[in-house]
Amino acid sequence: MTPTVNPDRLWQSILDIAAIGPTPDGGSNRMALTPEDTAARRLFQGWCDDLALHREQDAIGNMFFRREGTVPTDGAVAFGSHLDTVPTGGRFDGIFGVMAGLEILRALHDAGHRTRAPLELVNWTNEEGSRFRPAMMGSRVHAGDMTLEAALAIADDAGTTVAEALQASGQAGPLTPSPRGWACWLEAHIEQGPVMEATATDIGIVTGTMHARYFQMVVTGEPSHVGPTTMDRRRDSLAAAAEIVLAVEKIGLTAEPGGRASASWIENYPNARGNVSNITRLHCDVRHDRAADAIAMESALRDAIAAIAARRLLRIDIDPYATFGPIHFDANLCNLLRRKAEARQLTVRDMTAAAGHDSVLLAPLCPSAMLFIPSVGGITHNPLEYSTKEQVARGAQTMLDAVLDLAG
Repeated sequence: MTPTVNPDRLWQSILDIAAIGPTPDGGSNRMALTPEDTAARRLFQGWCDDLALHREQDAIGNMFFRREGTVPTDGAVAFGSHLDTVPTGGRFDGIFGVMAGLEILRALHDAGHRTRAPLELVNWTNEEGSRFRPAMMGSRVHAGDMTLEAALAIADDAGTTVAEALQASGQAGPLTPSPRGWACWLEAHIEQGPVMEATATDIGIVTGTMHARYFQMVVTGEPSHVGPTTMDRRRDSLAAAAEIVLAVEKIGLTAEPGGRASASWIENYPNARGNVSNITRLHCDVRHDRAADAIAMESALRDAIAAIAARRLLRIDIDPYATFGPIHFDANLCNLLRRKAEARQLTVRDMTAAAGHDSVLLAPLCPSAMLFIPSVGGITHNPLEYSTKEQVARGAQTMLDAVLDLAG
């Protein structure tokens, strides 16, 4: 019996996860290590237990489910993604990759097919970075890009640390995070953009990623009363932050089509109606498919910030807290995914990932590759995020075909 994915079962699994942390507009809110994320993890774990998979969990909360092969000493073929979402998340970002991996193992179980090499399905902790910065935290610690101690000490906006959240959710495992000797890594994901739909592409082969540079800024002005303080005497941190946001947007527009820039988070103090703001914190990032151009974008941003600080007579501190990419994924794995898709008469195109993914951290550790399926309307990080049942099934089946080839 040839292992084949069950589209209905895969689709229902995605919907069942989406029902955890629902938002009023039909989306999902499961930020990392919240009760909602924990509930999704428990449901996922129950499904894996039904397959008698061996579970391990490390101290940053990454979950590993192993299906043993006939040659247990072989390096495992690993795959997966993440279950956490942004606050205004949809039903497919990250979740598709985990559920596609689960469906691969279910299909093998149904067919009674035992691979030569072991298989490992992974759910990474805090991929989104919405609650705790930086993004891809679980895979960063796993890969040694960030120490466990540094990650555990990071706090969310309410002051809860990662260590406290792990303890409260019961998601801190006994393993020390470290590479697991995998033969290779695969990740299935939604495109999160409009290209595949516009070009009638079934499967996107992700050959590499952009280079992104992340910054947190603190604008420090001077507290004063909005009435008596004349405009020329104000040291308004919020007004300065507004200029920074527009400067970031201009830098991104100038860098198109290969570049992007965004200011996506802000916190203001004292945030009172009668006060001129004096401390404003904001996050921004710049990214480009050429690393040199991303570095040039950062230089333009720093020049703009220096000019704003000098003109407004206030202080702006910049913390460049994270980077990712550029990464070139393994050519042999990309070719394998391409062949498997074409063998099923699916249309294929090579693509560059503009967003960060856990695969960026895995690529230096072992041969790695990513597969995209279309996003309807190119909508993502939005309750309207959608991929069809057929698109989801095609992506999972292509992954299954590649896993069978890789694992024997």
